[in-house]
Amino acid sequence: MTTWSAPVMLGQRSVSRRQSRRMSRRFEAVGVGIAPERIRAIAMGRPATEDELVDVSFALTVTELLNEKRRSRRGRARRRCTHSLMVIAGIVVAINMLLCMGLVLFILTQHTSPY
Repeated sequence: MTTWSAPVMLGQRSVSRRQSRRMSRRFEAVGVGIAPERIRAIAMGRPATEDELVDVSFALTVTELLNEKRRSRRGRARRRCTHSLMVIAGIVVAINMLLCMGLVLFILTQHTSPY
């Protein structure tokens, strides 16, 4: 995986039809409209205008930023969930200990004689 500042250019790898359709949809989501056929043509090394290359580079960078943002949000949610589960487990253990201590004190008071 590359960093968001150095995205993989399309000419550096081959792109299947499915991948080109997916890339086209992702590019549309960030405001760059390139047809899947044109993405495949650029990936195969056919000549492209400077504007198309800038658009592709921009779209790749922005989609990588969005993916990184999504991954960080998912990581925070996972940590928050883990923290909540640990707090709940601690509360359950504390309540259990209090109930057990109360039961032990109740049993001890039953065995003592009133005299």
